Amino acid sequence: MPREVDASPEAWINVWSRSGSKYRVRAILLLAVNVLLFAGVGTFAYWLRSGEFFAPARAGYAGDLWRTLSGVGQADVSLGSLLIGPINAQDVPMLIPILGLLMAALVSIPILVAILYRFWSSLPFIAVVGCLAVMPWLALTLLGSCILASARPFRTRFRFMSALIGLVPVIVYLALAWNGTREVMVGRIDPVDAFKFVAPWILAVVASSVVFAIVLTIARLVNYRPGAVTPLLAVMFALPVALFEFHVGRDELYYRLLEDLESRHFVDVDATVHFDIAAKRIYAELRPPRPPFQSIKDRAEQQWMLELTSDLGPYNTDLARHQAEIAHRCDSFHKYFPTSRYLPNVLYIKARALDRRVDLLEFRRTKWVRFYDDFPSRASRDTWRLILENRPDSPPLGALAGLRLAQLEAREGETTRAVRILRTTLEKFDDPKELQSELDSGASEPPAPKPWATTIFAAALATRSPESSLRIPVDQIVLQAQRLFGLLAQNNDPLYGYDPLCGPKRGSAGQKRSEPAAPVWFGMLDLDPRGDYYVEQLERLKAAYPNSQVEDNIDLEIAKSAASLDVRIARLEALISRFPWRDAAPEALLYLALAYESAGREQDSMAALSRLAQEHPKSYWTRAARIAGLRSYAELQVSGADYAARHSRFPGNRAQPE
Repeated sequence: MPREVDASPEAWINVWSRSGSKYRVRAILLLAVNVLLFAGVGTFAYWLRSGEFFAPARAGYAGDLWRTLSGVGQADVSLGSLLIGPINAQDVPMLIPILGLLMAALVSIPILVAILYRFWSSLPFIAVVGCLAVMPWLALTLLGSCILASARPFRTRFRFMSALIGLVPVIVYLALAWNGTREVMVGRIDPVDAFKFVAPWILAVVASSVVFAIVLTIARLVNYRPGAVTPLLAVMFALPVALFEFHVGRDELYYRLLEDLESRHFVDVDATVHFDIAAKRIYAELRPPRPPFQSIKDRAEQQWMLELTSDLGPYNTDLARHQAEIAHRCDSFHKYFPTSRYLPNVLYIKARALDRRVDLLEFRRTKWVRFYDDFPSRASRDTWRLILENRPDSPPLGALAGLRLAQLEAREGETTRAVRILRTTLEKFDDPKELQSELDSGASEPPAPKPWATTIFAAALATRSPESSLRIPVDQIVLQAQRLFGLLAQNNDPLYGYDPLCGPKRGSAGQKRSEPAAPVWFGMLDLDPRGDYYVEQLERLKAAYPNSQVEDNIDLEIAKSAASLDVRIARLEALISRFPWRDAAPEALLYLALAYESAGREQDSMAALSRLAQEHPKSYWTRAARIAGLRSYAELQVSGADYAARHSRFPGNRAQPE
């Protein structure tokens, strides 16, 4: 009868110690099951970072591995990315136990297999960590851990001690990973939130120790027969997956990936870098005699300008492709997660992507490609309407959707509908009493402090609202809504109607109308302030509708567009002198004060602000100055540096001093 197990005191008993065929077959089958379960753990770890299930099938997979090993890894292939992206533990505290248990499974199972089977049996598990979870440095660490835990002369007869010894390199690795994450997050988290970024690693070490104790105890009770690892491995796989599914949700991951995709597609670009790259490539390909390098660079710049100004240019083609990709991703999210709390945010991302445009004036001035989205496209109308229907009372989304939809309705000539939307929006979100309360809050008594422990744990477990990551400035949205409402409410011309504002393409029934002196097919609201020929089109509009009700607003837009500071001041002064009590006067006074401040004329700036406060105390432009941070209008004291810094915060202001 064959001997089943070597019972000598010096023998290291493990699963392979039994030579019977049934034990060997059972051991091989259970080891294969363990590898498959562990592959699921590794796949889940990679899916948490990328939203993709099988890493080797990803384009650029080999490059991800190499970047991680070479120390120039990107955020989606580093261990710290589990904490900071795409889902941030600072925003989703439930990610802490999920990552702690997941890391415990990735760490403890290979070490246990090396102890209970043999070292070579742990190699497939280490390969899973490196290749499927895309954590090659952790895989190399586990290779050393498995050697320490199972190979002579490091192993001990007290197997739990061997497992703890094998855990030491992992603890060092996790400490280094925490330091790397802390360097990335420096200046962006407070001490309370810092706890969220170290807690998963502490939990992983503690959970790994508990797993060691349970599995080794079970193995000792069954005399090291096969099967001791499988049940607990199944639990370690199922538990973090279940916690994620029921307490975080797949929609959280795919929404964060969508946010990241949007930020990468619409990032501002310094075109001069691309000029140099293109010019150097062309210069290297040319044979002597070559033209001067600067002339080649100038041609590259001209090519970029043509691409940006032409609808068929490659850059605009890329912009359209990115817009289509974002819209498709958002539609897919809407299809698969129709009840997600992030659905309004996704609709906002889609609408914003459809509204994206390139600021050509900024490109000509600074050679930077910058995007803007405050001049909505007709393609985004249905999306803004969905947002308004789903989040009518949300301060950021409801206010912005109401403004954008009103802008689109006004440009189509549906002024009655636009005014109704704006009035509803302002009734919900424009609260002067709340603004006054915020300005006067410095004199109120601070709330009673809560116990230290309560504050720490409440802050650590607090979750943020879905709209918080959008960073929509509600005060500026309300200001723009007030401005549009004022334009529509005060500029229904008795002769031209709303044609100077909305264009003659539509008109209200029964409204008295007059043909323009020179035919134009647009109104002031149809013009993009950052578009080409903006001033020329305003001049055409002014000539087409002489002495119209909106003439002061047209003159104001022309004045704000002046590149020369002196010209801007002269035009604003002329406007205020000609139209001292028209609806454009408060805005003109505010911009004149800012222009004076930029020119170093502080006394004139004070006088303009005093006139604004005295003659238009209830104007929303007076409130705009307060939102921007001005002191009480009894003092009217503000530094020139503050004015210059806040100059660009007011809507429509795109001119820059020389």
